[in-house]
Amino acid sequence: MNITIEDFVSIGSGVHIYTSNHEFSDTTRPIFEQGHREVQPVVVEKGAWIGANAIILPGVTVGMNSVVGAGSVVTKDVVAFTVVAGQPSRVIKQLKQYRYPVTIV
Repeated sequence: MNITIEDFVSIGSGVHIYTSNHEFSDTTRPIFEQGHREVQPVVVEKGAWIGANAIILPGVTVGMNSVVGAGSVVTKDVVAFTVVAGQPSRVIKQLKQYRYPVTIV
């Protein structure tokens, strides 16, 4: 699987998750002639929340119980229990960690 979304994940409207991108390393050729880069999987771990209109780029893991702010562009892994936001996203704060399993009624 190229995209893995674990249990209890919340994803807002308009979120885009990408597993590949255009190749653009050869400056002597038009980008549309260079094809695509190799697929890199994306993982959204248990309990994460991805805000509306966020963009998750290839190869990123969004850690357990992390929050991605609305409209953010996530270019690097998000550590578990962390809030990130911005374009590109950056760490806003760390969340208090707790142990799973959490009882969900």
